[in-house]
Amino acid sequence: MAGIKQPIQDLLTLLSTVNVVNQDGNATTLYTRIWNNQLKDEEQGKLYAYAKPAAFVEVINNAQFEEIGIGFQSCDIGFRVHLIHEYYNSEVTFEQDLTIFDLRDSIVATLSHVQLTACGPLVKTAETQDYTHDNLYHYIIDFICNFTDSKGSYYDTAAGKYIYYGPPTGLNILATKGQQSDLTGQIISTQPYNIR
Repeated sequence: MAGIKQPIQDLLTLLSTVNVVNQDGNATTLYTRIWNNQLKDEEQGKLYAYAKPAAFVEVINNAQFEEIGIGFQSCDIGFRVHLIHEYYNSEVTFEQDLTIFDLRDSIVATLSHVQLTACGPLVKTAETQDYTHDNLYHYIIDFICNFTDSKGSYYDTAAGKYIYYGPPTGLNILATKGQQSDLTGQIISTQPYNIR
């Protein structure tokens, strides 16, 4: 059982396993964080330098939840992956950054049809290229999946509402079966059950 935090963490973990080559030509893993409009802040000089290429995850928050019973809710939720790649022209690749497409392919291969915690399979729904970039290329890939939120349910032990009614212990029940009576109504025999 999970809320929205665990699927986000799953997605960040998966993205951080993607192998990339940085600007220095060194092999490393993809830098991943939650999207907080880092690209805009970096362009304005307001942000610390982060490793590139990078992937930032945004939860698309326009989901419409439906009650599916006993406090569980379900919706189709979107995850947007912002890929940031730093690219400088060279004589061979002047104004032609094809490396971003290698990164895109790795992300799509890693995330397609993966099931995050409390989610159905991720399906890619859209992509957007950056046509007006400087040396920072911004590529966006959208995924969607069905998410089941258990945090409103009494059956989610982690939600702090869980109510557990265990069977009683030490209870003895004496029941009778097949009472026989004589003509006056007097009970003449019983066969007891002893239930524990």
